[in-house]
Amino acid sequence: MTMNLKNTQKSKIDEYKLSTDVYMAQIDNFTPSTDTILKGIDKRYIQFYFCTKGSLTFNFNNGVYKVNLVEGKSFLFYYPSLDLPLSLNINAESKVYIVVLSIQKLHQLFAEYHIQNDVVLNMNQNQFYIERSIHPAINLVLHQIEQMKLAPQFENLFLIGKMYELFTLYFSDMDSQKEQCPFLNNEHQVKKIRDIKDFLLKDLRNTPSLKAICDQFSISEYHLKEGFKQIYGQTVHGYLLDTKLELACKKLADDQLKVKEVAFEIGYENPSHFIAAFKKKYGITPKQFTKQSSVS
Repeated sequence: MTMNLKNTQKSKIDEYKLSTDVYMAQIDNFTPSTDTILKGIDKRYIQFYFCTKGSLTFNFNNGVYKVNLVEGKSFLFYYPSLDLPLSLNINAESKVYIVVLSIQKLHQLFAEYHIQNDVVLNMNQNQFYIERSIHPAINLVLHQIEQMKLAPQFENLFLIGKMYELFTLYFSDMDSQKEQCPFLNNEHQVKKIRDIKDFLLKDLRNTPSLKAICDQFSISEYHLKEGFKQIYGQTVHGYLLDTKLELACKKLADDQLKVKEVAFEIGYENPSHFIAAFKKKYGITPKQFTKQSSVS
């Protein structure tokens, strides 16, 4: 399969056909205005998106249902009974990486190496919709893809290796974080939880209480907690903590702010609490992470 995307006046598109049923692309909208990408993708294919800059909006069912993806987040979806063509608004100064492959090919990859993964094994008859943070290790792989400078005859071999690396990192620590598909009957409830998530991401420094959120969105605290965990596989607090720490990784990698400044930027009043949370998640301190990033 190839999508044959073309560079537009707004976006630079690098695309690669790795085999008959594996496709990879990078779309970089470097302009101050939104660009729209349209392309048919049939129901045999599972789609992965990694937003490393800015934000994107996916339009499903002729725009009736919209999904926003912000910087630092990844998005997987598969719907075996309906074609889901790509209808993507890529916002100003935004970048996304795309991997599209047939579900048969994904199963073959895991079967070849005798890898048992419940998500992949069940990803045949059931629809999946998963949103999660991009791990720093995956960010590094995406950066290596972008910086690829090889003779043309070696490009596909390099990218196939990076695709294997991406899937290894993506699925190895997944706890079946499965979101209800937007085409199911509970669409209204799913949309409300997504709206709450988008609202919280707009200001990570000032997170309102659960009660204030429930009052604003007319939802019970029980349904907020249970719905959020069902959709995102985490509590509200856990999801926001992961998002803050992923943002911290990006700021530390840019090497323009001190650890104390990064802590304040993401809402920590006490930098020592930030350092403790960072080390608990990644196994190293923010300062050690900065040194590793500068070496790589």
